[in-house]
Amino acid sequence: MGKKYDIKVFDNCPALDGYHCQTNSLAKIFHYHKHPLSEDMLLGLGAGMGFVYWHQKGVPPFVGGRGNVKNFFQDLGSRTSVGIEVKSTASEKKAESALLEMLKNEVPVMIYGDMGFLPWFDLPEGYHFGGHTFVVCGYDEKDTVVASDMDQKAEGMKKGFYYPVALKQLAKARSSKYKPFPPRNSWLEFDFSRYHAPGADDIYSSLAQTIESMLHPPISNLGIKGIKRSGEEIVRWKNFFNDRELRLNLFSVYIFIEIGGTGGGCFRYMYSRFLKEAAIIIENNELVKASSMINESGKKFTELGLMFKDAEKVTDLEVRIGRAREIFKEIADMEEKAFVYISENIPKI
Repeated sequence: MGKKYDIKVFDNCPALDGYHCQTNSLAKIFHYHKHPLSEDMLLGLGAGMGFVYWHQKGVPPFVGGRGNVKNFFQDLGSRTSVGIEVKSTASEKKAESALLEMLKNEVPVMIYGDMGFLPWFDLPEGYHFGGHTFVVCGYDEKDTVVASDMDQKAEGMKKGFYYPVALKQLAKARSSKYKPFPPRNSWLEFDFSRYHAPGADDIYSSLAQTIESMLHPPISNLGIKGIKRSGEEIVRWKNFFNDRELRLNLFSVYIFIEIGGTGGGCFRYMYSRFLKEAAIIIENNELVKASSMINESGKKFTELGLMFKDAEKVTDLEVRIGRAREIFKEIADMEEKAFVYISENIPKI
């Protein structure tokens, strides 16, 4: 995936292998500032695992395992005392000027870009996703920078790499107008001057936030309710889509669960490892059991996703959809037990 270039990469900026574009980008930034945290810990501290089912008229249905998307950076920052600010501008010129100013000081920059315009991705024509993040960590002082990203096609752990990209092409990716997630020339700025290693209060706070989002979501599309609803809705898709559309939407379930930067198992494997890592920090062995419970949920999500890996050509689609309904219900029951168990074994916040 990498490409030959002769631009120097900034010191202490490894092309880390990883799972999810945001946590992988953050892991690189934290590593650069000499406060490395695992992607799993970053996801957990920001209460970044959850569940959402969304089907808006005229738009393909979405099944996702991310949580706390709106306040993820803010909550992660508060639990590490790192200042994290997302900045955006309508001006390509201002966005590039801010980027180059940091690069000239050899400071890596985490930015958003539309995958459809990034040269290292081999995607179907017309595919666009502007919610993707990566890190820029090298500059030739002229018209080319070095980006650090991951192979998005791999399941589970994705290979990290460096890739040179012209500023002109980068600007196109950063200013893309394609919905639903236009990148808006966004980048992140960090202040590590008050950093503290995550402790018990930070971990318990993040756990309480995730428990609340999963057990008591504000609407039925989210959390455990959203998982149950997904099982009921997926059997109704045949009423809304023709055969071709149905098969593509079911294939997308596989992508959303296994491939799309989830670390496999709809982010559950990552969250399971966070719980195990947290158990050591706060000396709470009950979280080890909880980790195992969430890992089993991840296995069920993987089973669900893999059923639709070949959705475009299988002949028993009706049977698979029926089984998917059952698996969603099994997952909901497993996760309800898991998060109730966690809530009973941590201090009340």
